[in-house]
Amino acid sequence: MTLIIGIKCSDGLVLGADSAATMATATGLETIVQPMPKLEVVKDKVIVGVSGPVGLGQLYTDRVDKVCDDIGNRYVPEVCRKLRKEFIQDAQIAFQMAALAVNVLGPQARASVISSMLVALAAKNNELQLIEFDSQCNPEIISLDIAFSSIGIGKSIADPFLAFVKHLFWKDHLPSMSDGNFAVVWTLKHACRIAPSGIREPIQMAVLVIEGTQPKARKLSRAEILEHEENIDEVEDYFRKYQEEQRPSTKEPEPPPPPKQ
Repeated sequence: MTLIIGIKCSDGLVLGADSAATMATATGLETIVQPMPKLEVVKDKVIVGVSGPVGLGQLYTDRVDKVCDDIGNRYVPEVCRKLRKEFIQDAQIAFQMAALAVNVLGPQARASVISSMLVALAAKNNELQLIEFDSQCNPEIISLDIAFSSIGIGKSIADPFLAFVKHLFWKDHLPSMSDGNFAVVWTLKHACRIAPSGIREPIQMAVLVIEGTQPKARKLSRAEILEHEENIDEVEDYFRKYQEEQRPSTKEPEPPPPPKQ
């Protein structure tokens, strides 16, 4: 159970995730929910977020690690083909094993290999790109028009809320990194509040920017995330006060002054 969000900003890329990992038996019976890292920074250059089986995500992250140094030498379409070729090797084995196991474990065998990924990277000429890979490892470059993507069980909650935030704050342009961080944190907090299950705080964040002539990826500290959470509390308080101000007054109107003699 996961929600991972990515946003393209005017000066970098932002990824955020919840922290809930659901443990389950081979037959799909859920046992416990534990916090775990869902965003991996690879060689300080690439950010990887995987929704789906943890083990498969670890294999995909290792694939990124192996080709990471070559990514900056390739244009974006080449990077997509290169990563797809890498990921499909592990995906094919997982799907083949699931096809064999389905007669024993039932539909859960297929569900156990369904995954998706968000990858933030810098291609040739330091071109920052956010790329989504589906369960078949097919890539989609997130366009400037949409500027955001989400994966995981919380996608149906996150996408409408992200569209609302985009309409409010950055409808006709890419957001700044500060606005992108704010949007990711707000969306994740909203999803954690209302999701039936499987999406929980604390929130995780990572950013990718160009420093000098090199891409630099890092995870945000808890203090940095908390600053955005406090800003969100102020915005939500403002909306509540606005609602109260718009309510009709229950006070009796003052009588008009007596006419002058």
